[in-house]
Amino acid sequence: MQPEEVLELMRSAPQRYETVRAALRYRGDGAAIKAARDRYLASELGRLETQGLPWSPLEGGHPESDGPFGWCCRVWYAGVNPVGGGGRYRVELVLPEEVLPGGGTHVYAWDGAGAVLDRRTGGAPSGDDPKWLRLARDAFWTTYPFDPDGISGLPHFLDELDLRVEGVTRKAGREAIRLVGVPVEEWEHDPEPLRWGADEYEVLVDAQRGVLLRCASRMAGEDFDALEVQEIHFDERLPEGVFTAFEPLPWG
Repeated sequence: MQPEEVLELMRSAPQRYETVRAALRYRGDGAAIKAARDRYLASELGRLETQGLPWSPLEGGHPESDGPFGWCCRVWYAGVNPVGGGGRYRVELVLPEEVLPGGGTHVYAWDGAGAVLDRRTGGAPSGDDPKWLRLARDAFWTTYPFDPDGISGLPHFLDELDLRVEGVTRKAGREAIRLVGVPVEEWEHDPEPLRWGADEYEVLVDAQRGVLLRCASRMAGEDFDALEVQEIHFDERLPEGVFTAFEPLPWG
């Protein structure tokens, strides 16, 4: 399979399922992310975006930890929205006890018709969150694997890399195509969810459904930003009220 075929498979992902239930894990290296951002801000693109003004990580919305950090979540996603406007989602962010004593779960959801749920159960109040946990509460970072073209435009960014297919592997019990790319020249836009400044990018694409099972930015052969699927199920009948229920749902 050629890289162009894999990108087209990603673009068609929402046509290949009705619902997804998945468990995801994110891991990042704050020091490496900050170093990559410094290079970005020193680039022509960075200068144009900031217009030469001082930039603060708190104002910019990317307040990573200084060292390794991460989180886990559970996602229910319906790609077909009867009222339009994109997929409906429910994300249950499992709050890390080593960071927030008592742990708990933060639920955020959208029912596709305008109702938004943003509620915490157990653990410390949200005002006690480390600033980097705000990223985990942004649905962009937890739902783009299921619609990588529509939500993030990821195939466009990948298409600007020197891409190669490195065979087939398995991830979360699924057959996956490994696609690796290296930068050829600077992007004209910030390539979120990829991290600007990496020397290599890797995605694992479900060979049947086209969704992402892994997306990683790498430097010197090591991940410094990676979201990966740990468990995934397609086309289940979702529970009644899945996108509006206040309390955490049973898993499975």
